[in-house]
Amino acid sequence: MSKEEFIKAIADAVNKYKSGFGICVASPIIAQAILESDWGTSKKAKYHNYFGLKYRKNRVTCNNGYFEDGGSEQNSDGSYTPLPSNTAWYAFDNLEKGVLGYFQFINIELYSNLKGVSDPYEYLRLIRADGYATSLDYVDNVYRIVKQYDLTQYDK
Repeated sequence: MSKEEFIKAIADAVNKYKSGFGICVASPIIAQAILESDWGTSKKAKYHNYFGLKYRKNRVTCNNGYFEDGGSEQNSDGSYTPLPSNTAWYAFDNLEKGVLGYFQFINIELYSNLKGVSDPYEYLRLIRADGYATSLDYVDNVYRIVKQYDLTQYDK
């Protein structure tokens, strides 16, 4: 799948589900999928987990189980802590369910501040502050993708 095809597929799915969850922007979510899944080529993306969603029992209902893989998290001092190789991650049947899984994952009180946010940068700032990502540069890295690929066109 080309980069353009990946963007279009993710954008279509995001725009299909976002309003049902009170989310107003698509561009930061598309960029998250690009960054987290390396354009749909990562090991996690083989399971249609485009957002690095760690498994939490009963939190997401559209998944088809989970798979195990490692990873790492960045600490506040900039160092990294590896995750165990048996860390559980959501598995989905297809791209659309992987995107729906993202919305189900963030549909808890912790992320309620994302509802109604119409500015992509603010959305990213809030989701990072909520603890969604550990990378210290997450907001800027994802927002750079929003700008580079003109993803705000999908916010309309």
